[in-house]
Amino acid sequence: MSARDAVFGEPGKIALLLGNEAIARGALESGIGVATAYPGTPSSEVADTLSYASRHMKLYMEYSTNEKVALEVAMSASLSGIRSICSMKHVGLNVASDSFFSLAYVGTKAGIVVMVADDPNCYSSQNEQDSRIYALHAGVPCLEPSDPQEAKDMTIEAFQISEKLEIPVMLRTTTRVSHVRGNVLLGEIIEREPIGSFEKNPELVLVPANARKWHKVLLEKIEEAKKFSDRTKLNRIEGNGGEIGIISSGSAYNYAREACEIAGVEADFLKLGFTHPVPQRKIKDFLKDHEKVLVVEEVDPYLERATKEIAHSFGVETEINGKNLLPSYGELSVDLVVRGIKEMTGKGSDYILLVEDRDRRLESHSDKLVSRPPTLCPGCAHRAMYVALKEVLGDSAIYSGDIGCYTLGYLPPLRGMDT
Repeated sequence: MSARDAVFGEPGKIALLLGNEAIARGALESGIGVATAYPGTPSSEVADTLSYASRHMKLYMEYSTNEKVALEVAMSASLSGIRSICSMKHVGLNVASDSFFSLAYVGTKAGIVVMVADDPNCYSSQNEQDSRIYALHAGVPCLEPSDPQEAKDMTIEAFQISEKLEIPVMLRTTTRVSHVRGNVLLGEIIEREPIGSFEKNPELVLVPANARKWHKVLLEKIEEAKKFSDRTKLNRIEGNGGEIGIISSGSAYNYAREACEIAGVEADFLKLGFTHPVPQRKIKDFLKDHEKVLVVEEVDPYLERATKEIAHSFGVETEINGKNLLPSYGELSVDLVVRGIKEMTGKGSDYILLVEDRDRRLESHSDKLVSRPPTLCPGCAHRAMYVALKEVLGDSAIYSGDIGCYTLGYLPPLRGMDT
């Protein structure tokens, strides 16, 4: 049971953990006293692991009514001097956004980490929105791990940054980081009494006079975060003298690494773990050292835009490629990145031919595969609800849907959702 390993694993030992379980372990090693969440794939295991931990140690864990409430409870803990973590999926940040922006203004007392799990390719979600844009918009630092070990380590780092800058920190994952398993070196769990003290301060109330002052303070914090981004080891250059440069973060970095090996391309990497604010000096210097650069990222061209802005600002004429060679939708894969590298360097053609042949053969057998659509779990109360609705209202009624598991009522045989 990896959740048990995440909670009870001994310091110095290596445990096989999900990325989400590693985040929970990182929070426990950071000495959190409060954890809140509105569960949703691909974020749920963070809360599940911390819920398990709360039954065995001094930790308040709450499955909240919604993401806004979850964030406000975590905010309350932070402002009372208790470290806290709030986890949700990407669309949950829409619900919590009002509080998220306000928290960025008033800042923090104890560290607070907002863990947000994005879902490229919509495996369990209604959109592919990129939460990094929220970090940019709200003025909140953003960290992006690429594997379970980094997920644990960056969670610890996020709490330290939060307290140093007195600001919330977003820990952004994607499905392939949250749900991959990997070896994680465990550290010491810090257990504290989750008892805080709230000191009344009229300036915490965001009436216009206070909000104007806090906005100026927030901008000053972001300037400090920019300096930190350039000197932190979370952003590092790997390699020297490669024929091309690659800028990447998160799971996309792993794809890019493997793709270069397959294509036989010698590449230098600027691996970004602290992605907002981006490290301007490091990016500028990296661009100057390469004639061609490929920015590898999923969904929105967030890093690509930032890289091009930096190149323009400093007059760097490096050829910058990104979404002109890679898709802006769905998940990336090693195959897709190899295609992008081929367009850029001419290398990797033999592999692409093998991939195309493989795909043709798979397609020729696709009709033999048994369809396995998702379904409501046996015993799920939503099943009976849909049956009752159809018996009373029939097929002619228009059924409006909402969120979560019960969207599966859309599928046959229930067919209980029209919008």
